[in-house]
Amino acid sequence: MDQKTVQKIKSDQQDSVLEELLREKAAVLTRASWAVEEVLEKMKRIEGEIEIITSLINSLDNEEDHLVSLRQKKKLCEEINCKIETFNSIRRKAELQYYYLIVTREALGLRRHEMVQKIYRVPEKKKKMQVGF
Repeated sequence: MDQKTVQKIKSDQQDSVLEELLREKAAVLTRASWAVEEVLEKMKRIEGEIEIITSLINSLDNEEDHLVSLRQKKKLCEEINCKIETFNSIRRKAELQYYYLIVTREALGLRRHEMVQKIYRVPEKKKKMQVGF
């Protein structure tokens, strides 16, 4: 084999390895992004459930029997607080997954994260409702 042929083979092998590395980098970033998206979706679902229960509590304001209404509100409030605990627990996981995504990006040489911060914004921690209305 002549020198040009050997250089061509080496160049093709290098290109192949570089292409494989790029594919692997993309796969790693994709998995890290999906992990953040998954927990954010769970949080969104729980927020929707909290909103539904809150609207039920608000609808009880028109109830004639105030004692029954108060008991129902207390029960619904306890249910919301349970959901809030779950939300906050998942939120901690979301923060961790987001951190992993940023670390992964940094390890791959990506230093600017402004767009990632906008796309994967982790909501604030929720406070429990007070039972006394």
